[in-house]
Amino acid sequence: MSKKIGISLLILVCLVVAVSGCMASNIKLVVNYNDSWNGTITDSSGTRTIEGTGNETIDLGSVTGSLRIIVEKKEPSNDTLTISLMRGDEIINTMNSSVPSGGELDDARISVYLTQ
Repeated sequence: MSKKIGISLLILVCLVVAVSGCMASNIKLVVNYNDSWNGTITDSSGTRTIEGTGNETIDLGSVTGSLRIIVEKKEPSNDTLTISLMRGDEIINTMNSSVPSGGELDDARISVYLTQ
């Protein structure tokens, strides 16, 4: 009888782990900018390029480990480019092209180490 209980508990634990893994939120990059932009995303699978115009949300999937994102304006502008890294509704990190002295940079960068 105890062998059946052990197997039942093992199956229950496997189901809980599987469901919790499926429920983990994907990581999303949110780009807020009124004009054209491009950039790179570097993670454990390598580097890929991104580009767009205007506001855009990019689903990065389930990411763990080091993640580096650089998004830059295609043309010089005084408008602020903002990037945010999100998991579900939670903002993990956000950066923009503004500098404390009131000026504007051409890019925004995020470097994080993500765990599940």
